[in-house]
Amino acid sequence: MIKNKIQKIIRHINIFLNKKKFPNQIVVYFHDTQQIEIDAIQDIILFFKNIDYEFVTISEISKNLGTEKKLFTFTFDDGFKSWKNLIPIFDKYKVEATFFLNSVFLTDEGNDMFINNIGLDDKDKIINVDIINDLIKNDHEIGAHTHSHFKLSNLNFEDFKDEIQKNLDILRQFSENINSFAIPFGMRRYLKNEQIGYLENNFKTICYGEAGMLFDQDHKNIQRYPWQIELTFYQNLINLSTDTNLFNKLTKRSGLG
Repeated sequence: MIKNKIQKIIRHINIFLNKKKFPNQIVVYFHDTQQIEIDAIQDIILFFKNIDYEFVTISEISKNLGTEKKLFTFTFDDGFKSWKNLIPIFDKYKVEATFFLNSVFLTDEGNDMFINNIGLDDKDKIINVDIINDLIKNDHEIGAHTHSHFKLSNLNFEDFKDEIQKNLDILRQFSENINSFAIPFGMRRYLKNEQIGYLENNFKTICYGEAGMLFDQDHKNIQRYPWQIELTFYQNLINLSTDTNLFNKLTKRSGLG
């Protein structure tokens, strides 16, 4: 209870001090997409289309960071069957998105470790080969997200490289163009420096994910905002326009809770 109150106070202070206009390039991410998420995604599309944002993949937004182009990227992590319900919506509004996939569930290794790592309550929610192919056929991009979704800072360097290579080997059976990587659990503090160096040498773009960091972008390391369903649409918009980069550098934590 006390922690929540402190987080709320910190959030209000950061909003008061650091609220700006929306950045020209916005990246958000989701995981599973049940009806509540789908409704939020449609609201996002309609709102940002109305103020002239174009919806593109992470690879496209990476090429245009720092420009005057108003671009918005939806990204999705892990691998959920519910993503198939996004295809007709994205087709209707001419949206291209990026889906970051793990890959252990595409092997015969079993899903127990993966389910535990992402806190999934139902193995039937995991995506299948047909849906992955449908996403690609509909001009969406897939990216790497490790084989098994471990917290990477807990792995030794050889196990870390094995997680990356297995993931790439499997995903390249679907698409040769696996140029982007999203780290499990989002935050930069979950990577060691040598791991960051390895990723930068093997991918064009590495994606992180903490609220308040959209104003700290470069072509190699892209920050994403975790859209928070428990907040109102307006509260999420406030978060998108608040820059807590300095707070994050000082504390290694999000200034928006």
